[in-house]
Order: sequence, then structure tokens, then C-alpha cells
Amino acid sequence: MSLIVLCAGGHARVVIEALLSRGTRPSAVIDRDSARVGMLIGGVPITGPDEDILKMTIDQVELANGLGNRASRSSSGLSARRELFDRFTALGYMFPIITHASSVVASDASLGDGAQVMAGAIIQPAARIGRNVLVNTRAVVEHDCQVGDHCHIAPGAVLCGGVVVGEGAHVGAGAVVLGGVSVGAGAIVAAGAVVAKNVEAGAFAGGDRE
Repeated sequence: MSLIVLCAGGHARVVIEALLSRGTRPSAVIDRDSARVGMLIGGVPITGPDEDILKMTIDQVELANGLGNRASRSSSGLSARRELFDRFTALGYMFPIITHASSVVASDASLGDGAQVMAGAIIQPAARIGRNVLVNTRAVVEHDCQVGDHCHIAPGAVLCGGVVVGEGAHVGAGAVVLGGVSVGAGAIVAAGAVVAKNVEAGAFAGGDRE
């Protein structure tokens, strides 16, 4: 079965590297920008637009979400990544779990379809990671945490024990969410923030940082 990466941006390079670390080389990268067709990204050719996938049946190909996000004070920036995942899963296409060879995932941790755990990240016992979640480089998800679908735990972020992160939330690079704290759905935690109390759904936490 072939594996194709969706979108040829910076995050796609990270996804490709994680796959290569496990001995899997994607067959192609798909991107909407037709001018990029024929170029290489991470040594993998860009072959065409999203619609090319529809020429392949669900038993011929698996997909990897290569679309990242850019959060702001008002938005997690994750809607496009979520929409891409939802579009193809609704058609029956599968997104495998991707874990970099240098990541650590506890034996009883749970990862949803399409979850991505990047280089140096750590998922501790009894953690529950939802579908299409990105746990980025050197992030730490401690014991008993629950991370809802479509979240991004950015590079170097730390979720201490028992943290609950709602669907579609963004926890910024280097942020620390203290034990037992809840981060609501769609909330944004600023890079470098220390979060000691619950964050409401859709709210921004972290002062003037973004």
C-alpha cells in the first residue's frame, strides 16, 4: 500500500522525516500548488493536487497530514488541518499513526487515527491522544492526560499529569500546563506561557504572548 503526504509545507518535511526514521518512504506528496509539481520535498516528489488521491481506492493508499498551523490570539489556526483530515476520512481513506523513532510512547498510552508524535516527544502512561493530534518536537504529555481530536501540542510544550485539552486547542511552543488543569476546546495557549488555572473554550491564555 502506498503512503501519500498531504501538503508540501514545512510540517510535511517533519512528517516525512518521522516516516523515514521508521523505514517508511512516502510514495508522493500532494499539493494544491501546480507550480510545485515535479519538485522534491524531503526527497519525495510532489506529484499533483489533492484530487489525484481520488483516482486511488481506499485499499491502495494511506494518507499523512502534512499541513501545520499558525496560531494567533483569536484562533488556533487548526481548522484547515482538521478540514483536510475530515474530508478524506469521510471518503474512507485512512491516516495511520506516525511516531518518530526517537519518540517515547508508553505501552498503555492511546493514540487516535492520524496522530503524529514527532522527534523526541514523550507520551507517558495512561495518556489519551485523539485523532489527527500533532504532538510536536520534544513535547511532553505526562501521565493521565487527555488530548482531544485535532489539537497541536507545539515543540517543547509540557502537559503535566492529568491535564485535559479540548478538541482543536493549540498549546504553544515551550508552554507548560500544570497538573490537573483543563484547556477548553479551541483555546490557544501562548508560547512560553505557564498555565496554572483552567482555560475556557476558545480563550487565549498567556498575556501578551502569541
